[in-house]
Amino acid sequence: MDPDHSVTGQLARAADRLGGRRRLLVITGAGSSADAGVPTFRDADGLWQRYRVEDLASRQAFARDPELVWRWYRERREQVAACQPHAGQRSLALLQRCTPAPRRVLVATTNEDDLLERAAVADVVHLHGSLYDTACAAACGWRSRDSEDNGLSFLPCPRCGAPVRPGSVWFGEPLPADEVERIEGFAADACLVVGSSSLVQPVAAIAPEMLLAGHPVVEINATATPLSGMDGCLSLRGSACEILPALIDLMTSSLMRSRSSTAIDPTPPDA
Repeated sequence: MDPDHSVTGQLARAADRLGGRRRLLVITGAGSSADAGVPTFRDADGLWQRYRVEDLASRQAFARDPELVWRWYRERREQVAACQPHAGQRSLALLQRCTPAPRRVLVATTNEDDLLERAAVADVVHLHGSLYDTACAAACGWRSRDSEDNGLSFLPCPRCGAPVRPGSVWFGEPLPADEVERIEGFAADACLVVGSSSLVQPVAAIAPEMLLAGHPVVEINATATPLSGMDGCLSLRGSACEILPALIDLMTSSLMRSRSSTAIDPTPPDA
């Protein structure tokens, strides 16, 4: 086998592409959380197969049967609470800690769970909202974390008295503007996509746009995605819990840190 196409060779190529970049954006999707035991929506035995999407995650569904929606979300909260972060998620926290300033690593996710935070990843961007948030359904602006006993989900909004809803972003709703602005303001010059189907827009467009701009993109996924075959994308086939620790071990090695510190980078740190 050509060493460049072996697992070791692919990992080395990925570390070489991402190492030394000033602003690395990591995007994690359902496949990453699935490695920790969180049921996914799109697998054959996933949560979406038990109900129609419109019966669970839309404003129309909530208006029609809020208790059905809340029962499902409470169940999901309990399922995620029983899961633990895996080695790949914990390695992202290591990557953040070991990346020398002024370089930075920003982790964004389309997952609604809190596994990255529990893995000690800092300042996670939640593009699809938070499973453990409860918010005012009348959009008065009230929102609070409800992770202890789901107690807030049974009460009216304490600010305006309207019903409350899960804090996730539902189908047909825009992404939270402040989270999108965090990614845009980060101005990433490299991207690592982990466990994402690369199907759901607008997040799926981020990595292809970076490829078009000439920035390196590395993908980790158990199966091929629309991103996998794009020119310039290096796709590593496998699970996040297995590949991420090995990749980040290379990226945080003393050799890679030495190469990063001496790399020629004409881009000012705050550009």
